[in-house]
Amino acid sequence: MTLYRQLLLWMLVILFLLTSAVFAIQFKTTKNYLIEQQSTELNNVVSSIGFALSPYLKAKDLISAESVINATFDSGYYSQVKLTLLDSEKEIIRHYPQVTNNVPHWFQSLVHIETISQTRTLTSGWLQLANISVTSSPISAYIQLWKATIQLVLGFIACLLFGAIVLAFVLNKVLKPLKQIQKSAQEMALNHFTDPLPTPHTRELSDLVTAFNSMNIQLQQHFEQQAQETDSLRVRAYQDPVSGLANRSYLITKLQSWLLNNPSGGIILLKSDTIENSYQKSGYESGDHLVQKLAERLKELSADDVTIARLNQSEFILIAPNASEDDLMETGRTMLYMTSELNSDPLGIAPLQAAVGIVACSATLTITALLTHADNALNKARQEVKEPIALLDSSKKKTIQIMGKQQWKTLVDEAIANNLIHFTFQQAINTNNDVIHKEMFAYIKKGEHKFNAGQFLSAIEKLNEGTKFDCYVIDTIFNQLTKKTKSVPVAINITQSSINDTGFIRWLNRKLQSYPQMKQSILFELPEICFIKNIDNTSLLCEIIRQNGFQFGIDNYGHNFSSLGYLNKLRPSYVKLDFAYTSQLDDQMKTDVLESITRSAHNLSILTIASRVETIEQKEKLTQLKIQGFQGYITAQLVNGK
Repeated sequence: MTLYRQLLLWMLVILFLLTSAVFAIQFKTTKNYLIEQQSTELNNVVSSIGFALSPYLKAKDLISAESVINATFDSGYYSQVKLTLLDSEKEIIRHYPQVTNNVPHWFQSLVHIETISQTRTLTSGWLQLANISVTSSPISAYIQLWKATIQLVLGFIACLLFGAIVLAFVLNKVLKPLKQIQKSAQEMALNHFTDPLPTPHTRELSDLVTAFNSMNIQLQQHFEQQAQETDSLRVRAYQDPVSGLANRSYLITKLQSWLLNNPSGGIILLKSDTIENSYQKSGYESGDHLVQKLAERLKELSADDVTIARLNQSEFILIAPNASEDDLMETGRTMLYMTSELNSDPLGIAPLQAAVGIVACSATLTITALLTHADNALNKARQEVKEPIALLDSSKKKTIQIMGKQQWKTLVDEAIANNLIHFTFQQAINTNNDVIHKEMFAYIKKGEHKFNAGQFLSAIEKLNEGTKFDCYVIDTIFNQLTKKTKSVPVAINITQSSINDTGFIRWLNRKLQSYPQMKQSILFELPEICFIKNIDNTSLLCEIIRQNGFQFGIDNYGHNFSSLGYLNKLRPSYVKLDFAYTSQLDDQMKTDVLESITRSAHNLSILTIASRVETIEQKEKLTQLKIQGFQGYITAQLVNGK
């Protein structure tokens, strides 16, 4: 029971006891008054009847005497009148009915009022004529006492209600700072930090609020400092300090993983002579300024599966998995255009002081060979007269992966129309090898051909056509899980184009409202790039998911080298670490970065899941670094082996 309710209850109990005591005193006083009034009236009537009857009794006129008795005692205040003549022993007796229709029987049995009898001898001079005995009736007293009781009860009930309302209002006002402290403390327990509480006028609560605000600010500063330290460690380990892009170490890690998984797409190598000349002629300050200017433009090309890195002083590389040759050429031209903005050429007639080399990747390439091909493509680009851009295709044969964006869109539309989309699931487990959830991966199967989501998602994303695909996937998964009585939670990936589509957000809100029973069965996984580039729409979607009782997580956490401050604001249920943080566990600096990132999420009660965990040894090392979840090739073996 809350303090407010306890105080209110005890105050109401005390108020009830006080009003009960007052009620009892008032009731007893009223009862005694009515009994006293009854005795007085009886005494008066007996005295007056004596004077009225004496002349008739002296004249032996019993008929007149009886008439006087009937006239005097017809008011119902008396139960019996008895007149006894002393000289003849004759008696006149009158009994009056005791009707109590207006008073409950239980009240009469509970409150007992005695009848009063009074006898007096009637005389005429010294001559005794008769004895008269009158017995009162308690009915009138009962009626008056019952009416008085009803008035008292109603009055005291009204007082109690009014007192309860006043007490509730006063206590609520007095304890409002305490309730604010309670609510803020609950938020603080979840590592949610609120604005400082207003200082109340009550001295004791004022001291408490002041101390609480101070503690709240200190904890908030501690978490912010920890997040800044985490960002600093990430910058030193994986980020180029000048451009803010990925550094060479992070790039090599990405290339290694990419080349091991049957790569498609390609890389784009940009060489800026303007930046190189600036470093040589004007010094590091001028060169760094141009690097930062170009990096800000290059970041506009970032996506969930795209990695942009600074290779050396004036060279930048963009990894574009699953991109077609046309897409690579289009992106390369965009990078050239961004580089041209560094030149002071208002007329736009000066030659570009930059070149772009593009390599379409194949599974047979090593990192060294891939970078060598990129250098060769760059040299070839410099020889182009019209446009300093060149593409080398390192693959031996053309495959379906070079389909254009419109072709991929047509294929996806056909797959949706004909139910050609199928699903595979990969389990995420905890340290005890228990399944946390399973992530859903979609693929298209058309005839003998199979197309993974990675091949076509980037194409439909560029056409902003991801909403239709997401709606189909969500509908299908909801329908499948509705038929199951119990299932492991399924994580559904949402595309960036859907997150930026307000129509999709409204549709998803209606969907979630229609399926409240699916709260424990469905999770939504959002790419981290949306929290960087589209924070407003992403925040709206996250709020709708949370309001409907569902949960969401963040994929590729840490990929975009942005501040991790959005975690404290949006509070996902889990984050899946970018595999670059979990692939090089022998490097102490990178291990420190991973441990710091994990600690930041853990302090916010956010589950951290490592992706692409391939071996038991890797899982054990990650466990020592406080990673709580694992997903990859090894997870299915561990679950099946339990």
